[in-house]
Amino acid sequence: MNKKETICVNCSAELRIPYYAYRQPLWATLTKTTVNDFNTKKLKQTTMKKIKDLLLFSALTLLLVSNVFGQKETPKLPIDSLTSKITYSEVVYVDSLANKQELFSRAREWFAKAYKSSTNVIQMEDKESGKIVGKALMQVYHKALGSNFPSGYINYTISIYIKDGRYKYEVTDFHHTGQLVSGGNRIPDYGICEKMINTTDKTMGMSYQKTYNYYLYQMDNNIKDLISDLKASMTTKATNTKKDDW
Repeated sequence: MNKKETICVNCSAELRIPYYAYRQPLWATLTKTTVNDFNTKKLKQTTMKKIKDLLLFSALTLLLVSNVFGQKETPKLPIDSLTSKITYSEVVYVDSLANKQELFSRAREWFAKAYKSSTNVIQMEDKESGKIVGKALMQVYHKALGSNFPSGYINYTISIYIKDGRYKYEVTDFHHTGQLVSGGNRIPDYGICEKMINTTDKTMGMSYQKTYNYYLYQMDNNIKDLISDLKASMTTKATNTKKDDW
């Protein structure tokens, strides 16, 4: 066994010190890279925890504020007896002289005026069968301290079926999708709107009902206004763009 030796300055005799007295403590053997890796991992864990805490705090704040300023009662919504879905539907009779072709033109023109991009909204149109189907969405808000703040979108499907002298509209398939908001937070997707009626959804023991009610009131008012606008357009002759008829 090799041993390191030294000389005592006050003694003529040699002083022998065991080799293990020169060994470094275990912590000192860690390399710089190992320490940096450990610190980086610890920093990431701390950052992720802060982000999760912030998201939870934001969600709870939104829920608390919405419960204070939300709607107490759920609006009365039309529920289809067969599908159990929220469905606005009606057969509307117009001028008997308005044939299917004329009413189709009116409906097509209404889509173009009612939506910013009707080409994106309309999913299917068949002039021969007299059918137009579109998918659209509306912005909804939550209320806080007297102001409205963006809170995602309610998506829906609108269909118009046309025959001579009459047409039928149907608005259904309502569901909520979230969005990014200020601070990098995200309003979650709350899903189909039927679940918002008499909901059992809770966070920390607090019900989402008032928040959902406020969404449903906005949806109901928006769709009713949309239907009123559709009816007005369907009773007005479609615009003729032929230059010879100017």
